[in-house]
Amino acid sequence: MTVTLMDATNNHLNRGGSDMCAAVSHRRVLLQSRVVKLIGLLSAVAVAACAHTTAISKAGPTTPVPTPGSRAVTFEYLMRAPVPALCEHDPGNLRNGELPPQEGHPGDVRIALNYETGAYKVAFGDLTGGAGDAAMVTDCDTGGVAWPETVQLYRAGPQLNIAGPTRLGGIDLSDLTHGGSEIVTDLSISDGVAHVTWMANGPNDGACCPTVKMMADLRWDGSTVVAQNVRRAN
Repeated sequence: MTVTLMDATNNHLNRGGSDMCAAVSHRRVLLQSRVVKLIGLLSAVAVAACAHTTAISKAGPTTPVPTPGSRAVTFEYLMRAPVPALCEHDPGNLRNGELPPQEGHPGDVRIALNYETGAYKVAFGDLTGGAGDAAMVTDCDTGGVAWPETVQLYRAGPQLNIAGPTRLGGIDLSDLTHGGSEIVTDLSISDGVAHVTWMANGPNDGACCPTVKMMADLRWDGSTVVAQNVRRAN
């Protein structure tokens, strides 16, 4: 007589009786329970992975990164911007924010720094009817006491990537208040105008310590930079 595998299995189970069947049934239940738990765990992992991927794809850079040819003046471009004759120095282009040394002209010309906040005195916005312009404060000296600060305005220009931004013009703040120690305390751009606030010397102030708060709007009129609404603020 030929006995098949199925017959052998059935005979074995029959010999084991009801206890054998109960054990097999219990193992099946345990196996099914473990499979269900494993499927649930894999599903949770898949959901978490999808959520993480979505968050990364939606996240953007916290700081805009300038790209070549963007036609906008950035701080990196101002670091090599052209400046006019200042503090008995010849006109030239900044290098890393400072005018390179000139023979026969001691002292420095550089982008002004706010020593209280640690920030450079620059602003970005629209000055010429299109976004991408900038304003920058310069300070300088001839090897001793700092001279009055100036405000220079810039646009991208045709040679932005090669020669840096194009200078529109600027204002020497001592030409407005004649104090001799003008120091910019705030600079911003809005409505096509550079808004500047500075401290100037009053009649009883020492050269070190200007106390008169002044404000003005600097505007590009298509050919030069003009100061408007010059006023005392304290």
